[in-house]
Amino acid sequence: MTGFSRGFLNSIGREGVEALIPNMPPTPGTLRHVALDLGVDIRALLPRIAAETLVVGCAQDATVPVENSRMLHLAIGGSSYAEIDAGHVVFFEKEDEFVKTVTDFLGAGSRRSDLLVPEPV
Repeated sequence: MTGFSRGFLNSIGREGVEALIPNMPPTPGTLRHVALDLGVDIRALLPRIAAETLVVGCAQDATVPVENSRMLHLAIGGSSYAEIDAGHVVFFEKEDEFVKTVTDFLGAGSRRSDLLVPEPV
């Protein structure tokens, strides 16, 4: 349940939390993902990222502290940063805000002329 902010869990009440619990047991794939995350350090590679990048930090994230997202943003030159007041599972907790944030970022990039793909001749 650490994927959700305390405020979100309080807002859905005990029955809502109990309804989420069956969907939360860690799967073998999730456990492998966590083990990989703990054993790999890619910080030295971050300055090499050349693609337009959006880093989304979650202010109430107990899984990945928001400070890590802020440092990630600083390490990726020219990246954009957005912070949402939610837990780690932001797309569940604040779906509309998350989708708007990502859509706005993608839309801003598609309006740039150097990203437009020419029509086939």
